[in-house]
Amino acid sequence: MPTPWLIISKPLRPPFRDGSTVLIRDLIRALPPERPIVHLGDPTLPLRTNTEILDLPPMGYSPGLLAKVRVLAAMMHPRRRHMPVHLCFTPNAVTSRAVSLLRALQPRRLLVQSLMSAHGAESWVPLLRPLDAIVVLSNHTESRLITAGVPADKLHRIYPAVAAARPDPPAEVAARRRLLYAGDLDLEVAARLIALARALPPDWSLTIACRPKSDTDAAARETLRTALAHELTDRVQLLAEVDDMDALLRTASLQLYAADHVRRKVDLPLVLLEGLARGIPVLAVDADPVRELFIVAARHGLDVGAAVPAAPEAFARTIHGHLTPELLTKRSASAAVLAAREFSLEAMARCYGALHAALEAERAG
Repeated sequence: MPTPWLIISKPLRPPFRDGSTVLIRDLIRALPPERPIVHLGDPTLPLRTNTEILDLPPMGYSPGLLAKVRVLAAMMHPRRRHMPVHLCFTPNAVTSRAVSLLRALQPRRLLVQSLMSAHGAESWVPLLRPLDAIVVLSNHTESRLITAGVPADKLHRIYPAVAAARPDPPAEVAARRRLLYAGDLDLEVAARLIALARALPPDWSLTIACRPKSDTDAAARETLRTALAHELTDRVQLLAEVDDMDALLRTASLQLYAADHVRRKVDLPLVLLEGLARGIPVLAVDADPVRELFIVAARHGLDVGAAVPAAPEAFARTIHGHLTPELLTKRSASAAVLAAREFSLEAMARCYGALHAALEAERAG
């Protein structure tokens, strides 16, 4: 019987709207059934068989000290003290101190961490030293951490992935006339979206679907309402939390990523990957790590979209030039192919399973 792995993340409880919990939920479902798993969540809602669920209450986007203490207690409980641990969250002082203590007390216990968000990763190098392995979600983050002093042999790049979906016919995608931005909202993003809304072709609309998550969301939302008072009643929608993202994606012909950062998000935002799986091309501000999508696509000889300038007027003008039916049709077909080749749950689960098995074999030796 394989050793159970203890997966430590925010408790996996519905509704699943946070990117990191969605990713870990889907990973646990996709891991080989013969691998026993212990994770935090709701024991009445198992994600799969061969799993033990530790009953912990839900956590918000930024868990407080009490929530972190509960997680640490679960990890250090005597019944689980010999289980290999896979941490799935952003490093912080509280949990990293506990990991250092575990390393001192149990030098042979396997300790792995997936960096679910890599904003500010260079400052984490001292917190990462006790770990046996570190999973990063992009080549860009891997390169940054190597430059910052993390040994390359500790780093393992495993791309995030999304569940398979039926792609819409490319011609149908190209016939729509809706742009979709589903991401964080700040004042710089608002400036780009205002410029884009004012430059929309007559038969196009723009949907902005942003969870009120960022610190400047309220100010950015008010800026949009003021600047686009007329357009918001006509061709621009400003939404908050969306209950059915699949339905919204299937109204879009093109998905945008209007931010130049991925603060508190996985390196390649899951909504972009979900859109690709449904055949929705992507235009993204030319910034790391999201531009990696286009590098990966080019490696396969695929065109799924393009990086565009960050300056608001140039952002709007460049997007305008990508709205031809021919280009949208071609990119829609490529989007679904890329999602299946590079961002499938099965491939991601195989990589995690291989990493766990390799670490166990090395430790046994």
